[in-house]
Amino acid sequence: MNPNLVGAIILCVILGVIGATMAWMGLFDRGRSDGLIDVQVTLSNSCPVADTYFIAYAPESGRTARFSNGLANMRLKRGEIVRLAIDPSYPAIEYAGYDEKASRSVSLVADCISSERQNTITRTLREQFGN
Repeated sequence: MNPNLVGAIILCVILGVIGATMAWMGLFDRGRSDGLIDVQVTLSNSCPVADTYFIAYAPESGRTARFSNGLANMRLKRGEIVRLAIDPSYPAIEYAGYDEKASRSVSLVADCISSERQNTITRTLREQFGN
């Protein structure tokens, strides 16, 4: 048998195995028919209220999850927005958090201390409205 032919066959087999492996790994993560992934949301709370006052909220699907020991678990579409919100059971408390895109692990921060972002927004509003 021609050595070039043997080399070409071996190369084709190796490339085929690599291609099949890459295709399967790409499909494996999307294998569920509902397209949802398990999301573990971690809460970093620097507010003077307990973690139980907060929920992880996904506005697109309307799903919510309560935190227990700083963790909440959800099933969401990859890239869906996850937002830190106040549990609706506590309507007297207001909180505006940042949005994060869903992935296997998401970290949300509860920061109740005046931030540079808040100061910038306040300063901009004062300049715009002349107060």
